[in-house]
This record gives sequence, C-alpha cells and structure tokens, in this order.
Amino acid sequence: MSMGMLKENPTDIITGTHINYYNVCKRKLWLFSHGISMEHTSDTVLLGKLIDESSYERKDKQIDIDGSIVIDWIELPAGQGNEAKGILHEVKKTDRMEAAHRWQVLYYLWYLEQKGVTGLKGEIDYPLLKQKTEVVLTPEKENELTTTMKDIESIMAQPSPPEKINKKFCKKCSYFDLCWVE
Repeated sequence: MSMGMLKENPTDIITGTHINYYNVCKRKLWLFSHGISMEHTSDTVLLGKLIDESSYERKDKQIDIDGSIVIDWIELPAGQGNEAKGILHEVKKTDRMEAAHRWQVLYYLWYLEQKGVTGLKGEIDYPLLKQKTEVVLTPEKENELTTTMKDIESIMAQPSPPEKINKKFCKKCSYFDLCWVE
C-alpha cells in the first residue's frame, strides 16, 4: 500500500484492532492491515468472545460504529443525549495486555468524540479476574493517539512486515505460525 492510497482521515482506515495490535506487535498490525486475519483460527480469541458474550447481562452487545470500532457496550443514564456521562465498556479475558486494551478504549473514546459523543469515560472489565480499570481520555492522550495513528499509517504503507519480535506471549498469538514456523 503506497502512501498515496492512504486516506486523509485516519478514522477512515484505522480501527480499534489496529490500535490494539500496534501496542502489542507491529508485525501483527502489518499482517492484519494487509488482509491477513488469523483470529478465526485461535481458541484464545474464541474463549475471549465467549467470556465477553456471557459475562454481563445487557441488551446491546457488540455495537458496531462505522465498521471502525466495535464497542462491547455503553452504559448511559436514562434520558441523556450526546452529552451523557456514560461508561464505554470493553471486556477482556486477562489483563496481560492492559496497555494495549487501554489504548484501544482511548481510541474508542476519541473516535466517539469526533462523532460528537462527549462525556464518556471508559472501563475495561476483566470478569475472570473480577477487576475493572477506568480509562479517561485526556488532551495528552489525544496527542499520543495522533502520533500513534500516523505511525500506524506508516507501518501499513511499508512494502513488507516489520521484524518479528520474540516475546513470551508470541506462543499464544493467532499469527504465531506466520512468524515462527518455517
């Protein structure tokens, strides 16, 4: 993908998954952004989806917004509009990748603000751990997100994937075979 093919508005090409993968592994980000999706082969991903679907009772699960972000659910006070003081929830299996989870939620909050939805804070729910982590979008975090989105566009535009990393979590990655099996 050449830089000329990238769209002017990062929200047109960057999803929450891109943000998450950027914070986990740049190679995984590149592979995903080039249409190589391995999540459907992963038992770990399937387990995470089952935990998400079964952990909390709510009417609206998996809210897809513009095909760019998929929010697990939003808790809004009754009768509130765009200025609601609500909570955007993201359910995760473990907190091992908490930094990536946090940035994904920050991106969701930022994305919704671009659409005129303000007053939300985020919460990462870890039902198996019985823990919650609050996430608040600040001007400093917005600046970091802007830099991250530019870096993501640059990685996506590279002709080949970045070098593989050798981390403990690689063994459980759905892309493992693309990096380590020869």
